[in-house]
Amino acid sequence: MTYVHNPPDPNRQSESAPLPSREALLASAREAYDAYCQIHTDLQPPTGVAMDRNTGRGQLIFSEQPILLPHECFIAADQIQIEDVPQPEEIEFN
Repeated sequence: MTYVHNPPDPNRQSESAPLPSREALLASAREAYDAYCQIHTDLQPPTGVAMDRNTGRGQLIFSEQPILLPHECFIAADQIQIEDVPQPEEIEFN
């Protein structure tokens, strides 16, 4: 196996993508949670969603004590199921 080192191109402009807002993370978590619960009505619902703060992608969590990576936050099912959308400051991200 051969490895090739490709140094970064100094002429390339790299644009950093903005991080998802708390509202976007909550909306994405709610969408993933709701989609799962609509399809799997006969199975145990997830305890919450682990959201990647960098990409905004979520992973359903079924254990009571999730193990998160440093760039992830956990949004519990009870926060996702709240009908009236709370202000972002009221949402507890673990």
